[in-house]
Amino acid sequence: MKVEPLAVTSLPPMGAKAAELTAKARGGTARTASPQRARAARAFHELQLNLCNSGKAACYADGQAVFEGGDLIYVLAPDLVTLNEICSVDLPDYLQPSLAEAWPDDWTYSVFQPALNKATGQPITCTNGGTYGNAVLGRVPADLWQGADGWAGQYTTQDSGNEVRTFACAYAIGDHLSCATHLSAASEAIALAQCRALMFDAVPYIRSEEGISGKTVVGGDFNLEYDTSDPENVQKCVPAGNVRKGDGDVQHVIFSNDFVFTGRSTFGMTHTDHDALLIKLSKP
Repeated sequence: MKVEPLAVTSLPPMGAKAAELTAKARGGTARTASPQRARAARAFHELQLNLCNSGKAACYADGQAVFEGGDLIYVLAPDLVTLNEICSVDLPDYLQPSLAEAWPDDWTYSVFQPALNKATGQPITCTNGGTYGNAVLGRVPADLWQGADGWAGQYTTQDSGNEVRTFACAYAIGDHLSCATHLSAASEAIALAQCRALMFDAVPYIRSEEGISGKTVVGGDFNLEYDTSDPENVQKCVPAGNVRKGDGDVQHVIFSNDFVFTGRSTFGMTHTDHDALLIKLSKP
């Protein structure tokens, strides 16, 4: 499996500008809620979202899932968001400004990696004109910001469908490494092989290249369940030194055990077929 550098979109603290951008995307309507930022100083919250925004799946809701997801990002004010089934234009148009509005004094970053058309080798396109794939979106306090590096790859093992499954990762230098992926929906055996390739090969490679040893979070729609009686139990792709928490279905977050797990919440979504999954961690 080949892992390559990926471009990162890093934005300095945006202040009121972020609110102007999100209001413009909503047709000029300002937000009425307030973000939930009151929490312990060492808390680190990860939000996993599958927004079904390609325009080609039955769960597509004419782009409304992006607004719903962005609004949840703003209200929950996570440190990290892993995103599946979004389009490249969704990040600058609404998702990254939503996180920047929740944290107006902090840096935000994002990386996006498209899924590929197996027949052409080109990115799959969305009906909104963007490319379709996975993304990592995060924030770092301004006083800790040292830049960010991006990484991406595609799995060697693929199912018989036309979509080449991929992953995207970002290293917020000196703070945390994060990855997002969406694994095969056609074969649990292939999804498990992809998961193991990411967790046992790609993530260690990136950590080695970046010279880091901890603070790693991987989230996504793995299309695998936690079931000890199943040969394709998702727990089989959790390396030693890591912990997995899920939504009771196919979305999971795997994190290095230098984080402490403090809680989990799910949120029903109206415009996509997956709940939102919030994993609450702390940095000891």
